[in-house]
Order: sequence, then C-alpha cells, then structure tokens
Amino acid sequence: MVFEAGMGANRGTWGLVQQEVAARTRTLAYDRAGLGRSAPAPAGLHRMATDLEDVLLADDDTRFVLVGHSLGGVLARWVAQRQPAMVAGLVLVDQVEEGIEAYHDRSRARLVATGYTIGACLAGASRPLLMKVLHKNFPYDMAVELISEEVSFRALRTGAAEVLAMATGLRGLMEGAVVPDIPVTVISAGRHGRAERPPRPVLIAAHRRLAERLPRGRHVVADRADHLVPLQQPELIVSEALKLVEEVSRL
Repeated sequence: MVFEAGMGANRGTWGLVQQEVAARTRTLAYDRAGLGRSAPAPAGLHRMATDLEDVLLADDDTRFVLVGHSLGGVLARWVAQRQPAMVAGLVLVDQVEEGIEAYHDRSRARLVATGYTIGACLAGASRPLLMKVLHKNFPYDMAVELISEEVSFRALRTGAAEVLAMATGLRGLMEGAVVPDIPVTVISAGRHGRAERPPRPVLIAAHRRLAERLPRGRHVVADRADHLVPLQQPELIVSEALKLVEEVSRL
C-alpha cells in the first residue's frame, strides 16, 4: 500500500494510519519534492503525478493499493489509469474533484498561496498551536518530527507552489482520465472545516457520484472529521483500506 499525502503535506500525515496498516501488508509513504526530506523540484501537477508513478515503477513486480488524500487522490487516480496492471485498488480520502469549478479558481489559489507564504514567515510561532490542535492524536515524538518538517519555510513555500499548480494544471492533467475496473473506496469528510471550499455538501455529492459511476465503487462518510481525515479519523481509513486489501487478495 502506497500513501500519497495532500497538498503541502508530507509522509507524516499518514503516521496514525500507516502504523496500523503495516501490521497486515507492506506499506510505503514518501515525501513529494520540496516536502519532508525530499529535495525541491519545479512545481507542476504532471511532475508530481509522474513522481508517484516512478515510485511504483521502482518495484514493478508488485501490485499496489494507492491511498490518496485530497490532491493525493487525483495523483493516485492518474497513476491508476496509466498503470492499470500495477494498481489493484484505490482509497480516495476526501479527494479533489476536478469537475468542481472552485478547484480551478486562480484568484482563490493566489490568496491561499499567500497564506502559505505568510505561514512560512511565522513557522516557528505556529508549531506549538499545531501540536495542541492538528496533531493532538499523534504520539509526541511523531508529532514533533511531522511538524518540524511540515511547518518549515521550504515546505510552506512548496505548499504555496502546489496550490497554484493545482489551479492551473488540474483540468489538463485529468482530461480524459478514466479509472480502470478496480475496487475504489471514496471517503468523504462529514464535517465542514474552516475556510473550506467548495462547500461540504457539494463535495460529498461529487464523491458519491464518482463512487456510483465506478463498477466497484464504494462511498463512505467520515462523520467525525473535516478535510483532515487522516489526522482526525484515521481508524476509518485503516478499516476501509484493509477491507480493500482483502477484496483485492481474493481476486
């Protein structure tokens, strides 16, 4: 099982999920370029997607279940349609939906990117708050490592670049993309977080339609989480991911 984090997030996002899933199957979480321990690279959705593809191609004798959060769900879907022989299933966690216009709003993307840039200047001051709020469910040592890497000047600058890359490149990347006939679980957050766009009911409805269009699609709502499902309701992702692994192993 390979985990792909959301926008501006590193491998540590999956800490609570991966440690449980790893007891049942091999797992891998990695840092995209410019995040965590990975060196920077030019921004662009196609480059991000091909990086994930290259991760899989490094072990081309294996079939994979891909678990993608937010923008990571789009990257996972792109790789699945490119490498159908290698991708056995998908778990899409509150993923970006390219059919929703809010994700292509360049003015809003520039505003969000500015927020990332301001955050980069205030990184040190924000870490104690994140420990108490966003990462309160993580073991202390895991939270310290995650925040030290995620709330850094370089990582936040990368996050700003990823926001802009999504607004300008999402439509082109996913044009004509088709999910192969594999098991797909689509998880929607049930609660609305602060400053979320698009509105939560719109996104849940889009997720439900995606699952209904797929031959083996399944839609699940994380009713105790907002967009940050891997941090707030990781046990649901663990349960759904392992169900999918069991289904794939029977095929």
